[in-house]
Amino acid sequence: MRYSIFPFILWLMVSASNSYSQINILRYNDNFTYLKADSVNKKGIDKIKYITLTKGTNISFGGDFREQLQYYKNSNFGDAKSSHTNTFQLWHRLMIHSNLELGKKTRLFAQLGSTFRFFNPDPLTPEIDENRLSLHQAFIDYNYNKNWLFRIGRQEVTYGNNRVVTFREGPNTRQTFDAAIAKYHTEKRRLDILVMSPVISEPGLFDDKSSGEVIIGVYGTEVARKNLPGLDYYILSYTGNRRKYNFTPGNEVRQIYGFRIFSKNKSFNYEFEGTYQSGKFNNLRINAYSISADLNYALVTKKLTLGVAANYASGDKNKNDKELNTYNFLFSKPQYGLAAPIGATNIANINPYVTVTPFKEVHIDAGAFFMWRQSAQDGTYSPLAKEVRPGPALLFSSTNKRIGTLLNLESTFVITKNFSFGVDDAYFIAGNYPKGTGKGKDIFYSALKATIKF
Repeated sequence: MRYSIFPFILWLMVSASNSYSQINILRYNDNFTYLKADSVNKKGIDKIKYITLTKGTNISFGGDFREQLQYYKNSNFGDAKSSHTNTFQLWHRLMIHSNLELGKKTRLFAQLGSTFRFFNPDPLTPEIDENRLSLHQAFIDYNYNKNWLFRIGRQEVTYGNNRVVTFREGPNTRQTFDAAIAKYHTEKRRLDILVMSPVISEPGLFDDKSSGEVIIGVYGTEVARKNLPGLDYYILSYTGNRRKYNFTPGNEVRQIYGFRIFSKNKSFNYEFEGTYQSGKFNNLRINAYSISADLNYALVTKKLTLGVAANYASGDKNKNDKELNTYNFLFSKPQYGLAAPIGATNIANINPYVTVTPFKEVHIDAGAFFMWRQSAQDGTYSPLAKEVRPGPALLFSSTNKRIGTLLNLESTFVITKNFSFGVDDAYFIAGNYPKGTGKGKDIFYSALKATIKF
């Protein structure tokens, strides 16, 4: 089946959309409205956009196709449950969507997703590697008026800088949510009132299921304007029982209070985010927090940007007290890419970086993450909040905090409006913590990816 679509893929590569079109990373936010005009002569793949069904009713189609070839050496610092020290694998992702507009107030959006992993004989990584076919999104929008919109159904969701809830673009299978959201949006303010539950991605055919976890709350944004920073603020309540802390399961009820200040200036920009969490985990009182900061300066008409970022997320201080200090990143993005199975929980890091954009079609990011455990009484967790180090047998055995230094290089090359490719490389120099709790080998990661969107 994969080979049969190659001619179609080649046609997409040479048949780019009109320059007025905007393909969004959240495909339900695509902007092809210029094609509504009767005077527009549609060409190429634009012919599958805004197909008139009846007066006031139209349907559009689109899709994403991504191939990502990856190479790992010494995965998880040499401690991965793998039959091979060095691993090649191919991630394959195909997503097809439709957008049906019923007049000016109502629309239906649906998206099918299909992901596979090839060439790697090891067990699949749950919720990441493979989901053969799923109803990834299916929701209805109702525009009550120009400011209020109501959305209900299965949908991708993201807020702020992806540190709370997001769709998780890097891994093979994206995250989606069963949600009901009331959106109040003006030019100066955005406010979402939400109830959502993350969907568990399963590897079979249409077998995804609800996680049972629930997030209820409000996320607001005051839009950045000239000489004034933007402000995000959120109050959320999380309930679930899927997460373990120091390998202890339990019922978790967590309140999240956070803010984010950010600028959108021509040269110097900044971002600060702080979050506090309270609540209960079994009989423990939750007392956790996270702080993030980013300062950067654009040089040479924004072709070169120098920056430094830092993140600090609390871990548990004392296994014998009545508190849990482990910060829960909920459904955030993988903070450190795909090279190592390390989430941001119980991590302190400093990240100097440089961004180079010599042409608008070329984007290069290079940086280093200097990483430590925040608390020696807590382990390190995967981006999916599973504790990966140390194992249960070595729990609390190490007082070392230095995780290591991650060197990262990511590049993207945009060939047409519809086709791009990228090269990612990373080298993780192991510190005394992975060496004291396992083999502690340095990690090397390299990936070549190609993406087509239409």
